[in-house]
Amino acid sequence: MTPDQQLESLLRESPERARDREQGAFDAKAGGRRQIVIFGAGRLGRALRKGLSGTDLIAVAYSDNNPEMWGTVVDELPVLSRQQAARRFSETAVFVVAIWHPSNKPLMFMLLEQLRTLGCEAVPFPLLFWRHSQIFLPYFFWELPSRLLEQRTEIQSAFDLLADEVSRQSFAGQVQLRLLADFECIGTPFHGEQYFPGLFSLTADESFVDCGAYNGDTIRAFLEQTLNRYKKIIAFEADPAVVRALQASLQGNRAKNVLRTAVVGAQSGVVRFAGNGLGGGHVSNTEGVEVASVSLDDALREEKVSFIKMDIEGAELEALDGARQTVHRDEPVLAICSYHRPDHLWSVPAKLNNLLPDSALFIRSHCADGLDTVCYSIPRERQLSDLDRAVLSHKKVRAHSQGSPE
Repeated sequence: MTPDQQLESLLRESPERARDREQGAFDAKAGGRRQIVIFGAGRLGRALRKGLSGTDLIAVAYSDNNPEMWGTVVDELPVLSRQQAARRFSETAVFVVAIWHPSNKPLMFMLLEQLRTLGCEAVPFPLLFWRHSQIFLPYFFWELPSRLLEQRTEIQSAFDLLADEVSRQSFAGQVQLRLLADFECIGTPFHGEQYFPGLFSLTADESFVDCGAYNGDTIRAFLEQTLNRYKKIIAFEADPAVVRALQASLQGNRAKNVLRTAVVGAQSGVVRFAGNGLGGGHVSNTEGVEVASVSLDDALREEKVSFIKMDIEGAELEALDGARQTVHRDEPVLAICSYHRPDHLWSVPAKLNNLLPDSALFIRSHCADGLDTVCYSIPRERQLSDLDRAVLSHKKVRAHSQGSPE
């Protein structure tokens, strides 16, 4: 089946039919069971446990693959190995896998298989989220399939903008994941480096803007990709818990590196920011500390930039609104995360096409299970051919073997 056929088949389902399916998906697997074993005692598992309070479902235990947690108690529930949990609860409980984080392998599919091999009825957490959508949704890109299908026109339009078959395959797979909670359909992540996927050229004149710079991980990758030859780095990060590590990444050449401790948004001002030191900091109306908010049009008024990356926990569309003049003026490469909100897979490409209609659009998923999906807008003159990519890769190998210049 081609990506076009796959997407057409998925979008053929009506919102009304999807509503019936999503409401019964969990119960069809549960077979009348109301006891829940939560597989994964981390942040998502604990949030699921809290959300179940007051529903007709009862959490009876956590299970986890981390041996250091076995025999402990979390939220008044015992934490068991999967073998212990299977022996005690495989006949009476549904096992809900609540582990979802960046990985190079399809983690959810693997965990479901581990539990099913032990005779457990195991389901991924989205099925439970659909059952209690008023409690759990939206959650990152997860939303009720019926609500997503109400945007079928926008989904199809974004798909039609994509420049290559890999993008179309990735996009169709992402839509199938969201509509069916089908983790098997995603496959392995794209092999290229996140934000530097080998689709565009990097030059010694690069002026890189990192929005959501976190602890400097992308900046370190940028330095490696450019072999330390670049014009300027301008980093934006508002989480005090990671700024010190970010500063260390920028110390190599302070004359060319700028750190702005601010949120990037649609306009300049002051907002409340809730940081957690784990890369999930976000603007909040109710918690956090007051920090500066800046638009890129204001912050970069005196700059000429060539590459803008955004990983800002769902604020990407607003930040792009605040960068309109900059993008029109400089026509940079844009690498914009498109997995933080339910509609970002299609609304981010639409926004980028509106900003730079002559640039080519690509989608790459850099982690399994739908995470770290990035939309790239690349000016035609910056795109690399297959031959260019092979030559560039060879040059990097040679440069690293001889020692990179400072």
